[in-house]
Amino acid sequence: MRIKEFFTSKIFLKNLGLAVLLTILLIWFTMIMLSFYTNKGQNFPTPDFKGMTVAQIEALANEHGLRFIIEDTIYRKEIQPGTVVIQKPSAGHKIKPNRLIYITLASLQPEQVTVPKLTDVSMRQARVLLESRGFALGNIEYLPSEFNDLVLDQKHDGQTILPGSRLNNGSTIDLVVGKNMTDGETTIPDLNALTLSNAQNILKSRSLNIGSVIYDPSVLSTEDTLNALIWKQIPLPDSTTRVMPGLSIDVWLKLKSQPADSISQ
Repeated sequence: MRIKEFFTSKIFLKNLGLAVLLTILLIWFTMIMLSFYTNKGQNFPTPDFKGMTVAQIEALANEHGLRFIIEDTIYRKEIQPGTVVIQKPSAGHKIKPNRLIYITLASLQPEQVTVPKLTDVSMRQARVLLESRGFALGNIEYLPSEFNDLVLDQKHDGQTILPGSRLNNGSTIDLVVGKNMTDGETTIPDLNALTLSNAQNILKSRSLNIGSVIYDPSVLSTEDTLNALIWKQIPLPDSTTRVMPGLSIDVWLKLKSQPADSISQ
């Protein structure tokens, strides 16, 4: 039988038709099974687990047909230990039933971190080293030196802290920095209506420090502390008089709704 006759024969055409039909049926069956397997069309926003305990997470996850796993723990002093700090996917993200949620809990104790060597480098380098290890830069004390902007000493709670020592993650480290005092004078900025965090950033940019911090009695919670605004400072703002770097500014803070004249001075 010649090839042309074979491809035009009834047997070949019948088998070809059956093969095409079976292929279409197989694709249709596969698509239906995939839709069941992937819960096609069944998606909903991820619940917000932040601030919940493990028991609360389990109850909410079961309610929505979800699974969860505790991926990590981190220390946050402003967050209650044992509660959710981070979740993946984030709240509101569209997910399907049986999705696995990755949870990070707040730990009871902060992680211990090795203190780096901060001396004999510039203050800018020391700041980067501190932040990369999870430490916070505290006060900057300036001493007369021929090596301008060079870190001469590193301190914690007023005492020299040696490289290699271990402190809690988030601990504050103060720096003693060399300064050529002949051209290092600055002025006192106006800190009124700023949060403590913003004031610290401004003072550090001027080579000045935060001194005593006095909160109004109405400031009770951690959130209040973060939202409190400066209403008084000593020394007073002065854009003309030059002062030496390293000067400390005492500040008084209150909540925005608290009138200044009701605060005892």
